[in-house]
Amino acid sequence: LALYRDGETSYGVVDDRRWVDVRGTTLVLEHVDPGAALPSLVIEPLGGTELSVGQCAREHVTPAPVVDAEESEVAPTPAPTPIVVASLRCQVSGAPGRHLVRLLYVSPKLGYRAQHDIAMSAGDRATIATKFAIETPRWSGVADVTLFRGLPGGERSPDPIGRGSIKLDGSTAVLAAAPREVPAALRWIYAGAIRGGTSNETDAQWGRDSIRAVWVWLELEERDLPEGAVHAHVEAPGEAIRDVHVPAGGREQLGPTLRMPLWIDDSMHGLRNRVVMGADGASLADRFLISVANTGDRSREVWVEERLRTSKRRSLRAGWPTKPSIVHGRARTPLVIKPGTTERAGFVIEYVF
Repeated sequence: LALYRDGETSYGVVDDRRWVDVRGTTLVLEHVDPGAALPSLVIEPLGGTELSVGQCAREHVTPAPVVDAEESEVAPTPAPTPIVVASLRCQVSGAPGRHLVRLLYVSPKLGYRAQHDIAMSAGDRATIATKFAIETPRWSGVADVTLFRGLPGGERSPDPIGRGSIKLDGSTAVLAAAPREVPAALRWIYAGAIRGGTSNETDAQWGRDSIRAVWVWLELEERDLPEGAVHAHVEAPGEAIRDVHVPAGGREQLGPTLRMPLWIDDSMHGLRNRVVMGADGASLADRFLISVANTGDRSREVWVEERLRTSKRRSLRAGWPTKPSIVHGRARTPLVIKPGTTERAGFVIEYVF
């Protein structure tokens, strides 16, 4: 089995070698995914045997109707829908007896799910343990399986990320990758803009609404973590021990850095004010004044980040106390905020669309 996944798209390629008994002109092949597209099916003889397989059709079973005694006199019971079973009936010609054949087809049902356990017990390192869950068909036997991140012919070329042997018994098989250690950091980030609303980035109303929450993010120097949910266990020095679940869609990749939101720091409060100037549809300027207050009992470094509009050209006209750096489409200003104080940052950025 070769199982491919890229985002929400996944499928499996079944490469099955088996012995079949030929008696007459019809061959029944058991344990073939009923959801597989027949045009993708390839059946070829192996080992020099003379065998020709023609057209194949699916087997169907019509279940017995379920009759409700109270309703049977009121309305007729609809005919049950035939169920497609995991077998094919194929036309065949060849010498009677046993033949070794190869079945190759694409299964839209076969796939895998990834889950990651991330443990951070030091201030600059984390250990990642990844498990892959595979819902197996009830076919009996054992299969060698290779997992790929990416799709053939897709934007991301397939990379093998796991392999092993699994039992095809209808259960959930689990493959575990070897744990690995990567550089890591906790980062306090105030990204005040609320995503959503108008999707037109030339609109003056784009990104107008704000929140006050300062989130703590986990940053990992990791480019190739497969899509999947994350369970993070954090024991960073000086911080409370936390266990956090991060859904598969909650993380973001910024170049070589993968980061994911863990929790809101209730001792930090942000305030974002934006004024749009000179918006004429072809250009505009955003003026920001952002402040972060620390009501806690220890100093924090907070990254103030503002996602920038997509444009042909943009220029940073002013910034205080210093100009922000532009990193991965964000304006970033680090602020060190002592207990009981408030720090402010501001800048003006001009766009040409």
